[in-house]
Amino acid sequence: MDRRNFLKIAGLTGLAVSAPFGVRHVLAQPDPYKGPFFVLVNAGGGWDPVYLCDPKNRGPLNRIYDGPATAGNIKYAPIPIDDASLGLEPGGSAYLMSNQQFFEKYGPQLTVLNGIDMSTNNHDGGSRATWSGRLSEGFPSFGAVVAATRAPDSSLAYISSGGYDATEGLIPLTRMSSIDALRRVAYPNQTDPNDPDTELFHSTSTAARIRKAQEERLKAQLAQQRLPRVKAAMSELTLARASDDVLKDLVLPADLIDLPGYQLGDLRNMMQQSQLAVAAFKAGMAVAVNLNLGGFDTHANHDVDQVRQLAKLLAGVDFLMTEAEKAGIAGDLVIMMGSDFARGPGYNADNQYGGKDHWSITSAMLMGRGIGTNRVIGATTDDQLALAIDPGSLAVMDGGTDGGKVLKPETIHLALRKLAGVADGAPAKDYPLAGDDMPALLSG
Repeated sequence: MDRRNFLKIAGLTGLAVSAPFGVRHVLAQPDPYKGPFFVLVNAGGGWDPVYLCDPKNRGPLNRIYDGPATAGNIKYAPIPIDDASLGLEPGGSAYLMSNQQFFEKYGPQLTVLNGIDMSTNNHDGGSRATWSGRLSEGFPSFGAVVAATRAPDSSLAYISSGGYDATEGLIPLTRMSSIDALRRVAYPNQTDPNDPDTELFHSTSTAARIRKAQEERLKAQLAQQRLPRVKAAMSELTLARASDDVLKDLVLPADLIDLPGYQLGDLRNMMQQSQLAVAAFKAGMAVAVNLNLGGFDTHANHDVDQVRQLAKLLAGVDFLMTEAEKAGIAGDLVIMMGSDFARGPGYNADNQYGGKDHWSITSAMLMGRGIGTNRVIGATTDDQLALAIDPGSLAVMDGGTDGGKVLKPETIHLALRKLAGVADGAPAKDYPLAGDDMPALLSG
């Protein structure tokens, strides 16, 4: 491992490994995982599909563009982006990506799901449903299910930078966050953990003897301990102390992406998270990664803030794909983009600073290995109500709901589990879903 590069990236993104209570042993690093790799992109706060992939004509739901544009079979909101309209410093919009740019580039790879009924407008519940398939608490995220099935012995199988990432004890969770103190915990032998060239407290040989003595002492204490919770905590300590060995095969980028100005800080963080995620995938360590971008809870100033955050999100996904292509793993990615719920169905004020409140009918977008291409499934009415689809053909019902089904998170996750090849694994069976079975929903 390039220690200098690891210190640099870990210090900025933060990397902390912890084992949940259900994991009572120290996990060994298994053979490299070869894919597919799953990236779950969370738009935190509730995005607005009307300004993205479920466009409407100008009216009560849309007051900034004239009507839908198309890229292949996909309709999108053709919203221009520029510094002034997004309230950015000069040149800031050059780092973002418009809907037109995104859908023209990635539309041939996309499956768009519109008219998803989340059955809630609560942030926590909506986030759980989007990323686990269940509204109720106590259910693991899809990332945890797929990681626990495909690489159950890996301590880095599931990495998260935010969003719903509950594991329910299925797999350890590696968190990416801005925890500066991490470096002092991870590199206690450096007099200044922020500087990889700093002097050491102990020589390399002395540090090795100290480490060996620590391991022997902890092993002896663990053998004498009978309380399960204490044993779990001691196992976590052993796992943390072994992090250097676990990470030794990571080949990290020499330089982290940087963007100018404070207004792009959240996008910069998302891009740096992508760099670490791609490195973990390339090294065969990670199965699933949560990427997170917040700022979508636009109860006010919706037409500026929502558009800006969507443009950041699309730029972040584009950057992820670019990094994956450089690493030679783009063809092995499966990407899902989603949010807590939607916004609408109209504005909460008539002035230019009006916002949109929570709305339960939303959308999701997926692309990558095994995902159907250039497709839109589901739809909403002009009032942003969900339309039913035929479970077999997936065609939108012309009228009424007789014989049709409205898309639900459970149905999407049933299809996602089958696509990932984990539907018959023990984690999925331990946490079953009761949605409608639509085999062709994602795969086409």
